Amino acid sequence: MIIHVDNVNVSSLSGPNTFARRLAQQLMCMGHKVIVGDGTDADVSLVFIEPTGQPLARRVVQRIDGIWFSPNEFYAKNCAIKALYDRADHIIFQSNFDKTLITKWWNEPVNSSVINNGTNILLAAIIHPTLIKIRNHFDKVFVCSSNWHGQKRLCDNIKMFKHLRNFYDNSCLIIMGNNAPNIIEPNRIFCTGHVKHEVYMQVYAMSDWMIHLEWLGHCPNVVIEALSQNTPVICSNVGGVKELIGNYGLVLNEEQQYNYELVDYENPPMIDVTQVTYLPDRDQLSKNMIADINIVNVANKYVKVLEATIT
Repeated sequence: MIIHVDNVNVSSLSGPNTFARRLAQQLMCMGHKVIVGDGTDADVSLVFIEPTGQPLARRVVQRIDGIWFSPNEFYAKNCAIKALYDRADHIIFQSNFDKTLITKWWNEPVNSSVINNGTNILLAAIIHPTLIKIRNHFDKVFVCSSNWHGQKRLCDNIKMFKHLRNFYDNSCLIIMGNNAPNIIEPNRIFCTGHVKHEVYMQVYAMSDWMIHLEWLGHCPNVVIEALSQNTPVICSNVGGVKELIGNYGLVLNEEQQYNYELVDYENPPMIDVTQVTYLPDRDQLSKNMIADINIVNVANKYVKVLEATIT
């Protein structure tokens, strides 16, 4: 099968582009031809979010990771996304949360699937000397990671860590990713900024828990990557993250109910971190969902959709 991918920037570190690279590589490993640019001669075009304007194949699948649902962005920023949504042969939603949100405001597509992101399931070896030193010093290591902005709730993540110290005094928090403010508590909270991918994976592998309290999140790659390293996740019950973790983590209840209305997601409500009174033994948590994020299994789901679209 010749698969044309549209709206993918291979040099970008954004979530959609990171996943697109992984998917394209796996599709090629499976014997499919993946092309960019002109999709006229392809069997099918797989468009990430919205089209670039390049020629597409006769059959088109749109992979969508949510829409702009802030009131002042809803119509202008969703224009091109909605135009393709209405004509695509198949829609792939990132999560059931995304599907429910989008279909509340737009029509239910004739053909659609929900396919979460995926990654390689390979445990990283912890070889960075600083990480080895941290692991040997602390009883519990917590991690949070993102391209930080208001929706990601960094301050609430830090509040959660400080609350957890009531139960695990000898613990630390590692904050990774771009745009994090310089919040450092000597010998307790470490901000790394953006680091190489292999370092991210080592940190996930050596951490006991990820704290990810993002509000209305879709299907974050950082959560996928943490799960791939057997790191359980603390998350909100609003958004798509709870779907990813299954029973492998803890889900906090939001005080304010969300009914899929248009909201300013950059100003999320506070979340009550004191809901957590203990952390379960991670060895007792179910890892049944780990296979679902294996990029091999994810790519097979995409192939099934793409082949059905062209037949």
